Amino acid sequence: MYLSHPVRRMRDDPLDDEVAALRVEPDDDARAALESRVESLGGSLERELQFGGIVVSLAESAVSDLCELDGIERIETVDTLGY
Repeated sequence: MYLSHPVRRMRDDPLDDEVAALRVEPDDDARAALESRVESLGGSLERELQFGGIVVSLAESAVSDLCELDGIERIETVDTLGY
C-alpha cells in the first residue's frame, strides 16, 4: 500500500482534534470493507471520485486504524487532488 508522506505523519503522530480529508483507493473487493471501517471509526465517505478513488473524512487519530485495512492500494490527502 502506498501512503503519502502526510498520511504517514498522521498515522505515526496524529494531532488531537484534527480531521483528515483523505483520498483512498481500495481494490474492488475492499470497497464495502472500507465503508464499514470508516463508519466504525466515526468518519464518513464524502464522495466517489473518477477512476475508483473515494474521499473520506475521519479523525487523524483513526488514520492508523484505516491503514490496517486489507485491500487498500493507496491513501493520500485530498490536497494532492488540488482541492
